[in-house]
Parts: sequence; C-alpha cells; structure tokens
Amino acid sequence: MEIASINSLPETEFESLVETIVNDPARHNQLTELLHEDHEIYDQRGAATTVRLRGWLLIALARVGVSDAALIFVLEELDTGTDPYLVAAAARALRAYPIPTEAFAPFLIRAINNIRFRNDPVSFEAYGEYAFDEESTNPVAELLTTLEWLERHARGVLPDLEVLLDKRNGLQGRLRAQVKQTITAIRAPDQDSGDACCTLPAGLRNKFSWKLDLRRRSDEIEATVFEDHNRDLVTFGEFFKGQPTIVVFFYTRCDNPLKCSLTITKLARTQELLKARGLIDHINTAAITYDPEFDTAERIQGYGRNRGVSFDLRHRMLRAIDGIEPLRKHFKLGVNFIESLVNRHRVEAYIVDQRGQVAAVFERIHWDEEELVRQATEILHEQNTASVRKTPARKQTASPLLGTLFSIGFAFFPKCPICWAAYLSLFGIAGLEQIPYSPWLRTVFAIVMLINLGSVWLRARATGRMLGFYLVSLGAMAIIVSKFRDSWAALAVVGILFTLSGSMLSSLTSRRISREMMTK
Repeated sequence: MEIASINSLPETEFESLVETIVNDPARHNQLTELLHEDHEIYDQRGAATTVRLRGWLLIALARVGVSDAALIFVLEELDTGTDPYLVAAAARALRAYPIPTEAFAPFLIRAINNIRFRNDPVSFEAYGEYAFDEESTNPVAELLTTLEWLERHARGVLPDLEVLLDKRNGLQGRLRAQVKQTITAIRAPDQDSGDACCTLPAGLRNKFSWKLDLRRRSDEIEATVFEDHNRDLVTFGEFFKGQPTIVVFFYTRCDNPLKCSLTITKLARTQELLKARGLIDHINTAAITYDPEFDTAERIQGYGRNRGVSFDLRHRMLRAIDGIEPLRKHFKLGVNFIESLVNRHRVEAYIVDQRGQVAAVFERIHWDEEELVRQATEILHEQNTASVRKTPARKQTASPLLGTLFSIGFAFFPKCPICWAAYLSLFGIAGLEQIPYSPWLRTVFAIVMLINLGSVWLRARATGRMLGFYLVSLGAMAIIVSKFRDSWAALAVVGILFTLSGSMLSSLTSRRISREMMTK
C-alpha cells in the first residue's frame, strides 16, 4: 500500500499497515513519514482520531528504534504536548533512541511539569484501547522511567525532581515513590567514565535555511489578499516584499497553551529584541492564522494585544480572506484540518527575505528569540540584496511616469472630431484618415489615471509616507474638475503638476527606504 494514498484508510487497516511496516526493516522510515502533520492520512480526521494515529506511530518507533530523523517528532511531543496518550508514547519512544544524552533531560522534566495535572491513565496494549488498572500506565510514570534510563545524564535536573517530592506539587504517593527511585538511579556511581554529551545529536535539526538562489519563488501567492488586525487589506507582495519578515502561524481556537498562545507571546518578545537592536523598522513581523474563517480581525487583534504584540504597518496579524490553502502550499505548513477546524499543527516560524521567498524555518521545538533575530539580521544584510532590487527600482521609476502620461492624455483629450483634427494638424499629420477620432480613449485614459492613483496609495501605505498620495489625489481631482467648464481648463495644468510631483515623490520615497534597508 502506498503511503501517499491512505487518507481514507479505516483505523483498523491503519493498525495493520503499521504492523506491516514494523515487521519490515526496509520500511521503518515510513513511520517518520506518517508523523508529518501535513500528511494526507490526517486530512478530515477528528482531533481524537489524530491523537490515536500519532500515538500508535510513536509506540511503533518504541518497538523498532528511533532514528535521528524521527527523534525531532519525539522531542516535539515532550516539548509542546499536552495530551496524556501522546506524551506517554513519546516518553516510551525516547528510550528506543540508541544513545542517552544530557540534552534529553530538560525535555523530560518540562514534560512532567506540563502534564502532571493531566496525568490520565493510558494503555499501549492494543490500538485505541482504553486503560484498565492492571495494564495501564500514565505519562508521568513513563517520563520518570525515561529519566531513570538516562541515569547520570539526568543529573542536571535532580533539583527539579526533588521539588516533585513535595505533596503540594500534585503527584500521588505511588508516583512520589517512583520519583525517589528515579533520583537514586540518577545518583548511582558512574558505570561509564566517558564524558556525558550535553548537546542534541548532530543529525537533529529544527532549523532549516536556504541560500538565495535555492529559495522558492513567491510569484504564485503574490496576489494573495490578507485582512489585517485593523481590517485593512494588503496583498502578499505588498507586505512581504521589500524587507525581511519574521512570520509565525497560529489560530485563536488552539487549546494547547504551549503552541499558539506561547508562539504569539514569543513573537512579542521578538519584537522587543528588534526594538532594542534598532531593527524594528527594517525587519517586519507577521502572525498569520490557520483559521481565517473563524479568526476575524477583532479576534486576532485581541489575541495579539493580550500577549503583548505591537502593531503598525510593518507589524501585523493577518488572515487570508480566500483561505489558507495557497499559504499552506507555499510555506509547506505543518498543519491539517477537518473541514475548517485544525486537527493538528506544529510550532513553526519562518523568515521571508526581501523578495518574499522563504529563507529559513524553525519548526517543532520552540524557537529561541535571539536565534530567530540573528538569522533575520543575516538575511537583512545579504550581500546580493542590492542586485536583487535593481530591476524593481527601475520599474518603480517607470510606473509613475507612465501614470502621469495617461493623466495628461485625459486632461487634454479633445472633446470633438474638429478639435481632434486641429490636434493632428498641429503635429503636421492632417489628412491621415486612418487616425480617426476615438472618444473611447478618454475613458481608457481615465481608468489608467485611477489605476495610477491606486498604485500610489498602495505604495504610500506600505511605506507609511502618504504625502505623495495626497498630491496625486489633488491632481486627479483638478484634472476631472477642469473638464466641467471651458473656463476651468487651466486647472488641468495644475492637476498634471500635482500628479507628476506626487507620483515622483512616492517612487523616490520607496527607493530611499529600500536603500536604507540595504545599508543597515
């Protein structure tokens, strides 16, 4: 059976598939493939079903051994998990990793503190089986057993374990006895005189980055429209192109405080770091909801404000008004759904470069704000940014000039065929019948003039400099008013001057901001 075609597989057949994979060493890597949240096996599954599927995959890893590729999924569950079944399964799976290391101990002690008040009994005897007293275990017991497996490598968390002996910390008498047993095992004399390793395995990666020429282009989603926390509309191209952006994903209905709520809190801390380093105007931040149908502008604004997020034109919370799917494909998001409801997602933060391309991603394990800002700063200072932005700069210069020419065309377009003939005569081309009077051109000129006005408005909103837009608006109004009476024709000249001045000011402002970013 192909792994990629099992989205509608019944759970009984899923159990058989996992057993088949477990019994075939050549297919063990498929267990890791099935743990990816965006795998279609989770599509349109309920949250409870998703928990059963993933828990059973983790138990399968406990049986066959955990590779470096699979380890990140195990540690992720210990780092952010709040479901007793999944945390217990992850704790058991970690013991199947071939080499104990000190770096595992903090994950285990954090998991105990996160789950100890949800310490429900679980059973791994059969798929989907409910726990009974004689065969059940629980997440705290599994976590303590794994700490005991670490032995001396867990000595760094002995003070945390000793705190758990206090009855006020919520552990039952049997678990406190297990804590004592675990402490004794960790304190036992060394059986191995070698130095303990205190770093995660070299093969474990929760951060990925790409060189400029290897990044995915953003052309397909540049027109994607967002509504921000203030109900303002902005496209992907308008917001994400021009300077780097730190992007996180969340949704307000997330019931795991260690995922979305903490992600937005960490984003607020990241903004404070950017302010402290003078980068707040040169590196954008964005939080995009997985759940745009439910998460209105008011909801996302309140969610961010309550967690300390700062808002302005460069720092926004966003919802894609036409749905999350284009972003899901572009960013390769670790999320899946049942209809519009999220049934599983990972912790993920991205850095998008000046061209709107994904340059780096931090996933699964909680990202460090300092490291995120450091990586974004490196992307800001990329040496070839200047060459990347030469072509857009020329386009920005040409655009206002072209818009102004069409405004001139509208202002001085002749009102009748006789005037048209006089214009042609002025240029020495009277008598050329193949150039007929075409009144519809006036409408074309008017439409393009308004398009230019909209373009200047978008550029002004993106840069926060509105003077150019105001000048172009005054110019357009003057040109239109000049058409009402012949005696007001002189207003057309004034309108053209305003339009040209505003268009050029808008373009030059945009280019100046771009140069400032490249020299910082």
